[in-house]
Amino acid sequence: MEYKILKSKKVYYGKNLDLLKNGAILIKKDKIVKIIEEKDLSQIQDLSAEIMDLGDLTIMPGLIDCHSHLNIDANIPEHLELLAWSNECELTLISVKALEENVKAGITTLRCLGDKFYTDVTLKNKILKNEILGPDILSAGLGMKGLHGSGYIGYPHCGKEEIRKTVRENLKRKVDTLKLFITPGQLPESGEIPSYLSLEEIEVAVEEGKRVGIPVAAHCIGGEGLKNCLKAGVQVLEHLYGVNDDEIELLKDSKVWLDLTPGIFMDSTREEFLSENNIKAIQKNKDKVSAAMKKIIAANIPFTLGTDAYHGKLYKEVLYAIELGADIKDAIKAITSNAAKVCNQDNLIGSLSENYLANIIAIDGDPFENPVALSKVKFVLKRGEVLINNIKES
Repeated sequence: MEYKILKSKKVYYGKNLDLLKNGAILIKKDKIVKIIEEKDLSQIQDLSAEIMDLGDLTIMPGLIDCHSHLNIDANIPEHLELLAWSNECELTLISVKALEENVKAGITTLRCLGDKFYTDVTLKNKILKNEILGPDILSAGLGMKGLHGSGYIGYPHCGKEEIRKTVRENLKRKVDTLKLFITPGQLPESGEIPSYLSLEEIEVAVEEGKRVGIPVAAHCIGGEGLKNCLKAGVQVLEHLYGVNDDEIELLKDSKVWLDLTPGIFMDSTREEFLSENNIKAIQKNKDKVSAAMKKIIAANIPFTLGTDAYHGKLYKEVLYAIELGADIKDAIKAITSNAAKVCNQDNLIGSLSENYLANIIAIDGDPFENPVALSKVKFVLKRGEVLINNIKES
């Protein structure tokens, strides 16, 4: 049928996630047409529609993971090191499994911040053609780091012209954002946080992206790299594990969005899948990182949330944000309406509103009463098509 109607006792709609009791959502193909009270359905005349009554489940917008990587699966032992020797086929298999886990968790949009071999671009296009199951992917293509930079996910570059060439290759592949790796992922043993890209290298990426309307996101935990990102006009800063009080003041005065990934340090279940050296670094710096993120949240700087490849565990990031002092609504908006802003798609996804994509989930419980309910996804609709339905009658 061309039309669908979803009904539930609780519907959280609009960019502010307002509650509509006994609500109904009229969907035509892939778009939301109306959001009304169930008692007003009689006003819709001569309409042949498939009606799905979700009963006591809570309807809300499909979730957005603002920071992930398909080539990494944090459920695999030493998953970071795997990137150093895995081939394209192996990484694609990891990625396809990750897509399935994200859909099951109610994630309808995944912001993928740098993978190898343009895996994210290829899978994005396959998903759009309905050739493979997965969330809509916002791709970054090849991430760019300094030749002496840390980690395995970004590709090494030296000088602004090398950066410019990769940026243009990414843009040719129709990426949705550009990803720079500015700093290490862990706090240094001593001294200042190093920056592996210069101001000029950062500026050229921003300049090239701005020319065609593509934003730049930067892996940056603080220090000189953070200041250079602000000077260059980077739109989104990722992680921010090591920011100090002066840097928080700079962030407050800027228009930059912060994309936080607190679970990297706060979720002890991730540790069994890390190398020994990474475990030690996480445990050593957990308190410092938690203190920095608490200050960020207390400063009311706009933020979103991401799992950094702990696929299917986005709800945990909401719990950690609340633990760090965030209001429940702000934490949930960080994976819905505010997340859509960071994705430059807040006129299309992130909330249940008329003319928005019909990306809708239903969960067992009310997330505003108990955010753990976000882990109990029973129904997933993406672009008007049912991807998950665990409430079918026997």
